[in-house]
Parts: sequence; structure tokens; C-alpha cells
Amino acid sequence: MDPVSLDCPSRRGVLRTLAGVGVTTIAAGVLSACGGSDAPTGAEGPAATAGAGGTATGGAGGTAAGASVPLADVPVGEAVVVDVDGARYVVAQPSEGEVVAFSASCTHAGTTVEAAGGLELRCPNHGSRFDAADGAAVLNGPAEEPLPSVGARVEGDQVVLDV
Repeated sequence: MDPVSLDCPSRRGVLRTLAGVGVTTIAAGVLSACGGSDAPTGAEGPAATAGAGGTATGGAGGTAAGASVPLADVPVGEAVVVDVDGARYVVAQPSEGEVVAFSASCTHAGTTVEAAGGLELRCPNHGSRFDAADGAAVLNGPAEEPLPSVGARVEGDQVVLDV
């Protein structure tokens, strides 16, 4: 018997191993591309200002009475993404003193949407767009459902979210 054949794997064994590694690598790539990462990307990331589509932080926390966000952090005609006790919400002021709020979780795959300028919201993973001035209605998919509404009201200089 040839001594090399005792130490070397068969061609079939090598091909099976390579096929397994290839499938695992492809699956990992697909899953990461379609994952529901909550991290904002691009210019809308945490370094941006709240008025430019960045992230503001809720003040009072997620109590039954509601979390608050300074009204000054939500400019008229703009939407911002805010963090309240680890959950993200969109708060918008379509007109002076009128506020609306929605879950920031895209209804397609759960990714956190970004404020795309004005009252438009955009999912960074698959490009769905929503209109905060129209009940977070879908402007284009793949999302088919609007973002879920959250109660919001102005109290003094704060926007109170019913979360």
C-alpha cells in the first residue's frame, strides 16, 4: 500500500468538506445581508444632529405615563429617530405643534428606519420608504405595511410618547 494514501484524504472527502464550507459561507453572507440590524448607517448615524436625521435620546424613560423628547429636537417639517430605553421610535412634527410617532422598526424585516430628510423615512437594508406626514404610509417597498403608530402629544416643551 502506498504510504501517501494513509495520510491524505480522499478526493470525495475533500470535495464534501469544501462544499460544506462553501454553503456555510454563503449562508452567513445572506443572513448578514438580510439581518435586522438596528444600527443606523451612513450620514444618518448617531454622529448626525437630530434635525438632520440623527438619533435623539428620550428623557423620562419608558414609563406607562410616557417617555419625553424635547420638542426643540423635532423641527417642524422633520422626522427624527429617538431611543427610549433601548427601543427606537420615529417622532415627527408635520406642522407647528402637531406631532406624530411611530415604531422605527421596518415592517419588512425589522431594521431600524432612518430619517431621510423632511418627513420621509428610509430603511437602510432594502430601501423601503415611509411618509411620516401620512401615517407612516409606504411610499415604496418591499415593505407593504405602514410603521405602527405610537401615541404622541405636546406637553409644554416636550413631546410625550405613549410607550
